[in-house]
Amino acid sequence: MKAFTFGKTKIKIYGGFNSIGGNCVVIDSPSLKVMFDQGVNFTQLKNFYGFSIQPDSVEELREMNVLPPRSAYEDVEEIYVSHLHLDHLGSLNIPGEIPVYLPSKEVAEVLSRSWWFGWKQQLLPQTLSFIGFKNVEESKRVKYERISHSAFPSYAFRVDADDASILYTGDFRNTPLHSILHSSIDSLGDLASDGVDVLIIEGTNFGRKISYISPTNFKQSLLELLEKYDRNIFFVTTHPLDLEATLSIIEIAGKAGYIAVFTSLYYAYLLDIMLDKAKYEVQNELIFTPITRTKAIPLNNFEIETSLKTIRDRKIAFFTPIPGIKEMKTIPNLLNQETKGLLHITVIGEPVDEEWVIEERKIENWLKLLGILSYRVHVSGHYQPYEFKEIIQTINPKKIIPIHTLTPRTMVSLFERIK
Repeated sequence: MKAFTFGKTKIKIYGGFNSIGGNCVVIDSPSLKVMFDQGVNFTQLKNFYGFSIQPDSVEELREMNVLPPRSAYEDVEEIYVSHLHLDHLGSLNIPGEIPVYLPSKEVAEVLSRSWWFGWKQQLLPQTLSFIGFKNVEESKRVKYERISHSAFPSYAFRVDADDASILYTGDFRNTPLHSILHSSIDSLGDLASDGVDVLIIEGTNFGRKISYISPTNFKQSLLELLEKYDRNIFFVTTHPLDLEATLSIIEIAGKAGYIAVFTSLYYAYLLDIMLDKAKYEVQNELIFTPITRTKAIPLNNFEIETSLKTIRDRKIAFFTPIPGIKEMKTIPNLLNQETKGLLHITVIGEPVDEEWVIEERKIENWLKLLGILSYRVHVSGHYQPYEFKEIIQTINPKKIIPIHTLTPRTMVSLFERIK
């Protein structure tokens, strides 16, 4: 645990300092004690667990420093989760009866349906129910603003403690991938409008060796690709929480004459709830067509087609999750099409971890077997280092605490030069 003191206020960082992921920050002052995030430390998880060794309990995960220790929760009055990536969300089996404010408990509940197998079972609420959890918008003690990130919805938080006003950015990118959100700098500037003493700021992309394309270049290159593509179906995979990327591709595909078709109920239902949360109406056609028998669930933003035969003569962008890789074999067969030469677009927000690399190799093998062309696009969910100066000048904090980064000293040095 790393601690910083500002008068009677202490900022305790139980995870995320000098590392990427596993964020857990506690603001401790005489008048309040709140926690921001309580994430999974994936580096520590991979050190002790894998396919053959699984954790026995959430308490074991805490003992192994995969999750914040029980001591981090002592006397905490409220917990706020900035977004639903697991390195921030962590386990919802929480010590004590502490009110938990989620970016969206409705989205979290649907997301949790994929946790029933393997180690992620430990992340489920003890009651297996989301009754009692609250949405961030219900907070009366912490100020918040919605920001752009590769998970929707995502929030930055501000708390005014006894001796310091503290702004916690969570993870964010400055320029959104879609017009559904405004610039994150504008949102952060609103939170800091009457001055900020301490800025707890993420710095994920500082020191990273991977290259990302900008949101503008992403849209242009994708449109050019589809305009030159000569088949009437292609496949798309995005992270199910990346609403901005999904909407961007739906609209770009629409410009090229393709309709968006979802074949996974889980994928479609999650998008449906996020669209309702965002109060956004998609102008392009959204169609749900189950490939396998599935339980009927009402979808507010989708047209339902029970068979691909009714749309087989149209140009179609099939949105398939990673577990649905075999659908890329089934769907062309149902449409009497050859798989060779078809296109699969994957939008990747961040570098993949070791476990994901293994899964990606399997996917690549299937794509090669089927003769499907793979087009991978890297669009970061985090701001770029060259934007740091503008962020600092907009928020104008007295001090910063870098988090979610491997180069905190570099960020502090840059801050000292800028301020």
